[in-house]
Amino acid sequence: MSIIQNLIREIILMIYNVTKSYGLAIIGVTLLIKLILLPLTLKQDKAMKDMKKIQPEIDKLREKYKDDPQELNKQTMELYKEHKVNPFGSCLPLLIQLPFLWGIFGVLKQTPEAVTNVNFLFWNLTKTDPYYVLPVLNALVTFFQQKVMSNSTTQNDQMKAMQYTFPIMILFFSLSMPTGLQLYWLLSSLISTAQQYFLINKGDDKGENQQK
Repeated sequence: MSIIQNLIREIILMIYNVTKSYGLAIIGVTLLIKLILLPLTLKQDKAMKDMKKIQPEIDKLREKYKDDPQELNKQTMELYKEHKVNPFGSCLPLLIQLPFLWGIFGVLKQTPEAVTNVNFLFWNLTKTDPYYVLPVLNALVTFFQQKVMSNSTTQNDQMKAMQYTFPIMILFFSLSMPTGLQLYWLLSSLISTAQQYFLINKGDDKGENQQK
């Protein structure tokens, strides 16, 4: 078990020892992870917005130098430099978040032995959801998250198709996941969607005020 997994496991056990609820322990560790990763989320969102602003100019360059890939690459890099945009700015925060994601997945796939009360509301968090409530909710929240993200970035046809295929994939994956893991995914997705919606609207309001 990795250092991150051990840390997440210990935090879950600490919250569980206080609340005696595995569900509340999962909710607590989810909120904590989201809080820790908030600076990276903000940085990633800024990088995506910066790329969206110069996307029309990139499209013009692609059309102008469509027969000269070398010149296209040169002009594109100069455009990035001129606007102080890092094309990989949204990738690094995502890569840093992955160990936390795999960590929580690794811990929740196998319930810690010290946890004896695995029931939360009407679910047994160590088993799949017999009512299919969480799989459907996860698919719906993922769909809305994709829609919110599409408002902050310029998307090609492949990315637009992912708005519909990714939620379906999440639905089928969730059917075989322990309910505890589904609970984490649902809460994490809800928080991410709310963050993105708030940041996008806040950014749009600032842009309108500057134009005025």
